[in-house]
Amino acid sequence: MRRTILTILCILALLMAAAPASAGEEPVETSTFLSITSPKQYETVWSDLVPPEVTVVGRAEASNGIRDVVVESSAGMVSCGNATNFSCTVPVAEGNETITVTLIDNLGKTSEAALHVYVNVDIPPPPWISVIGTVKDADGRPVPDATVRSESVLPLAWGPHPVTTGTAGDGGYLVENAFGYGQNISVEKEGYLPLHREVVFENITNRLDLELEPEPPQARTAPGFSAGMGILALAGGLLAVRARRRREG
Repeated sequence: MRRTILTILCILALLMAAAPASAGEEPVETSTFLSITSPKQYETVWSDLVPPEVTVVGRAEASNGIRDVVVESSAGMVSCGNATNFSCTVPVAEGNETITVTLIDNLGKTSEAALHVYVNVDIPPPPWISVIGTVKDADGRPVPDATVRSESVLPLAWGPHPVTTGTAGDGGYLVENAFGYGQNISVEKEGYLPLHREVVFENITNRLDLELEPEPPQARTAPGFSAGMGILALAGGLLAVRARRRREG
């Protein structure tokens, strides 16, 4: 009987010792991270689809694992899956639109990020681009002080939007704020044949190296002797010949 009582007391002591430990256990900490990289906050987005759509790109992290990433707008909702890097397209409404991205971890904990954009239903306009490069001659020597001109090939209401710059001592040039990917590039420098080229660029920042050819010697005008003076000299010579023939006749 005494042994039974001792056994029961030992069991109760163990239970009492374990109970505070269980009650004192700290809950498992959870952490989440959610970021939208595209589009940017308050950005104007363009869509020529009907209904319009916006592609949302971002990154999600959760210490307990990702169950789903949900993207929702006033026009619909889509699931982006459980990948860390997500990219999915959601239907949107024209005008001011709020897009909400919700991260759901494996324990059901959620984290949200709201994105405010303006949706324009139309063909997106061409971007403003820049072009950098060097101008050299056929022998690879830099051509300084050359005039570089870039004009948009688009039929713009305000004109071709020309951008003009010059080359530096090393032949380098920089064209900034050219409108559209398609550009008419021209380079002029005294003593060289003018260069004209139509180029369709692919990036916002581009590189284009150009080469000028020297003018043929016969195309150059002798110093102090212009074309007008040549014509006057020829006319004077003809008159002198006629006058001589009259005297001889």
